[in-house]
Amino acid sequence: MLKRWLRYLSLYWKFQKQNIKSLAEYKADFVMLLFFTGFSQLCTLAVLGILYSNIPQIQGWNLWEILWLYSFLLFSEGCINFFFQGTWKIAQMINAAELDRFLVRPVPMGLQMVTARIDFDGLHKMLIASAVFLLGVSHCSVSWSPGKVLLLLVFFLESCILRVCMIWLASCASFWMEGGKNNLNFFLISIGEMAKYPLTIYPTLLKNVFAYLIPYAFVSYYPAGYLLGKEGMTAGVLLTPLVCLLLLLLSKAALTRGLARYESSGN
Repeated sequence: MLKRWLRYLSLYWKFQKQNIKSLAEYKADFVMLLFFTGFSQLCTLAVLGILYSNIPQIQGWNLWEILWLYSFLLFSEGCINFFFQGTWKIAQMINAAELDRFLVRPVPMGLQMVTARIDFDGLHKMLIASAVFLLGVSHCSVSWSPGKVLLLLVFFLESCILRVCMIWLASCASFWMEGGKNNLNFFLISIGEMAKYPLTIYPTLLKNVFAYLIPYAFVSYYPAGYLLGKEGMTAGVLLTPLVCLLLLLLSKAALTRGLARYESSGN
């Protein structure tokens, strides 16, 4: 079992190295992408700064604590873009019959699909998220310990798993859709913009949506709130591993059932 997973990991990096080589051929595009990504994130931070300069707190959360929320969200989004960008391109792969060549390879379909693309925009987002997180840390009173640092790493890992699975499930809906476009993943990202703010500011309906239907609360609100010592976070933190497991199982089932429906587009 261990040998097989090590082989998959080796294949993953080999596929991604080829993607990196491909992107390196277009240096001007790469530089422009980094610039505009950085600019867009700076604009978002500026909006948060302007908002909280006029409203010091929202439901007990100040600017620096909101930056914690934002860093979890941005880091997990960057993880998708850089490590699992192929999840965004499933509709395109189906429409262009790119899955045909994957099916004849002795490599798991899921591995080939997530490594079909790479986007350095994601690396940039993760770096910005790390800087934003450190900025927030410097202004928040958190008693750090080795255990809490380990917990932080687990929270970031869980956030990435949740975001990847959500996009994967939305993209796999393409197996049941006609045509080459699927906007569900973009809808999820758009909805995720609301997760930049504390869950407590939203009405009950949206709270339930973010907690049970589109689990963004487990991506940023519960982990950030728990580390900051906010009340009512323990139950959400304890449930997060179960939510991760559920989404992983659903993602596997979606791929299996989707491939059973897949028909090559032909010429």
